[in-house]
Amino acid sequence: MVEKTALTAQELEEKLKDMAPEWKTGKNEKGVPFIQRVHHASKFMQGIDFVSKVAEAAEENNHHPDIIINYKRISIRYWTHTASGVTLADIQMAQKIDPLF
Repeated sequence: MVEKTALTAQELEEKLKDMAPEWKTGKNEKGVPFIQRVHHASKFMQGIDFVSKVAEAAEENNHHPDIIINYKRISIRYWTHTASGVTLADIQMAQKIDPLF
């Protein structure tokens, strides 16, 4: 992993375009930027299996996302708490779990 310094809005847009174009930006309830991608499973347990695979990759890399499960819709959000924003490490994790989608 790389140094975890928050990217500027412009850096974030450029990095996402180049490295993880399927991910979208957003802000949490405190106004902190994050990146997110949504998985739509065909069955509830397939969604839970997906979450398990994401969790394994996150644990392997010691960089964990927020995971929101709404029945068959799973949202994966990355941002670095200590940087109060999205870092290059978050985008690298998005790349690593992209094949799971």
